[in-house]
Amino acid sequence: MTADRVGIVDQAIAWHLRLAEADESGWAAFVAWLEADPAHAEAYDRLAIGDRLLDAAAFAPAPAPVADNDNPPAPRRWRWALGGGAVAAALAVAALQPGLLKPASSTYVVATANGERRTVTLGDGTRIELGGGTSIRLDRADDRVASLDRGEAVFHVRHDAARPFTVDAGGVAVRDLGTVFDLAVADKRVHVAVAEGSVMVRPEREALRLGAGDAVALDRGSGKIARSRLAPALVGGWRTGSLSFDGAQVGDVAAALTRLYGTELVLAPNLSNKPFTGMVRFTGAADRDVPHLAELIRATSRREGNRWILSETP
Repeated sequence: MTADRVGIVDQAIAWHLRLAEADESGWAAFVAWLEADPAHAEAYDRLAIGDRLLDAAAFAPAPAPVADNDNPPAPRRWRWALGGGAVAAALAVAALQPGLLKPASSTYVVATANGERRTVTLGDGTRIELGGGTSIRLDRADDRVASLDRGEAVFHVRHDAARPFTVDAGGVAVRDLGTVFDLAVADKRVHVAVAEGSVMVRPEREALRLGAGDAVALDRGSGKIARSRLAPALVGGWRTGSLSFDGAQVGDVAAALTRLYGTELVLAPNLSNKPFTGMVRFTGAADRDVPHLAELIRATSRREGNRWILSETP
């Protein structure tokens, strides 16, 4: 079973437990979850059917107990209605409550924690590899648009000349011209690097065209743009532990390391904006890689719990 499938099953179990005491807002949220993905309804139906079979086998009616009061046992709310038809049952309940079936937004967010990776495949065949600490907004109604709010991702775009794929990265538009490219958003800086094909950066303004091996760093605060070159094979190197930087800032390098390991790096103020050029190969062990980075930038490092503090060498 894939990680995505396991996650959906876990969500279905959580909803099954919550619905017994759900109010109107709870049912509205449940309906929205069912409509968000056909796999949600399928997982919930399987779970509900299994629960009904378990009930029939293990909870057969018992003789009525002799009691001092006539209060009937509390009913198991809704369970009878949900087996084998989660969507139909949910919509039937929703129809009884005005305003519950408002159309859900077609946009959704896919996010990863620091140190986590995830791959998303869109309906048009476009594949997006998300690095750690990344959040991207997608649209079920339009597979050709996306918004990278933070973090880093490699886009393998299925080219369609009639419907170009466009990513908004912190207000910077990047438009596919048939390509594989890496896009990173950190603080006020946006980095774009192309592995295959070409992209257009800010097509509505400067219209910078980047080909394979081209990279650009944009400072959203000052508007400065720095172009550079790197081997196309090194684009998206975070996936294999090799990161290449050309005129980057140490803060960008530290942010990449944080996304990879989930380890917090704290930089002294005079280090963050310090320029850095070079390739850093990471081993996968923060205890080795953070001190190595400190040596490369001529800094000292010390560990405090789950975070590292880097200071300029006296």
